[in-house]
Amino acid sequence: MQGERPAFAQHNRRRSPMKITVLNQKGGVGKTTVSVNLAYGLARAGKRTLLIDLDPQAHSTAIYCPQVDKDATIGAVFEDRKTDLSALVRPAEAKGEATTNLSIIPSNIHLAVTAERVISHHFREQILDRALKRLKDTYDVILLDCPPNLGVITANAIYTADTILIPTTYGKYSLDGIADLFASIEVLRGERPGGRFILRNAFDSRNRQTNDYVNRELEGVKDLLLQTVIRKTEAINQAQITGEPIFTFDPSGHGAQDFEALTQEVLRHG
Repeated sequence: MQGERPAFAQHNRRRSPMKITVLNQKGGVGKTTVSVNLAYGLARAGKRTLLIDLDPQAHSTAIYCPQVDKDATIGAVFEDRKTDLSALVRPAEAKGEATTNLSIIPSNIHLAVTAERVISHHFREQILDRALKRLKDTYDVILLDCPPNLGVITANAIYTADTILIPTTYGKYSLDGIADLFASIEVLRGERPGGRFILRNAFDSRNRQTNDYVNRELEGVKDLLLQTVIRKTEAINQAQITGEPIFTFDPSGHGAQDFEALTQEVLRHG
């Protein structure tokens, strides 16, 4: 579904890989849904795509890499900064088959404990950035699926990002804390270049009163709104339950159409 404003208008083109952090400290706004489906969309468009699951809940991992070696997850790079990220990469699977151009670095629940251990480390927010530089030009796009908090793992994702993508839903309290989120981004990134954009997710045209309220609240950040709007569909929910991207679950439905629009928006302006 298309909105009214141009997207990524201020994003500068960068040499590969382009790093997109999908972030919101609120839970339930669709970070993993966006990460999983945008990653698949970019891969099917021919972009060598790496999805890094930074959430200890490991929902992206459950979809694309259900069999995980507990010692070969993203937590390893925070345990030992000399870890070779390429050794953690696994081919992403959809419906039991490898997905062309899409790889994943999995996560697991132990990442939460690892995060606590690195809080006292010097330059702790730069651990992931330094590790990613060693991947060089292996990928065109790296997507980082963040946990629903502003802890040290999320700080790493913010620091290394070229673009920060903030999903928000059409709920009354969906924008709570967004000012604090922007402030944290500013502190972590300083003068480093990069864009931040808001993706309107789970739009339901039937909820007119709530939609009007959210649209009024978004008026103050309208320059950050992506053109694409992801509609709320039962197919997207069912795809999550069955553990596959919307492109394979319901390839001709509204959900796939919207995520294809998002993919093309990223490709046009990324």
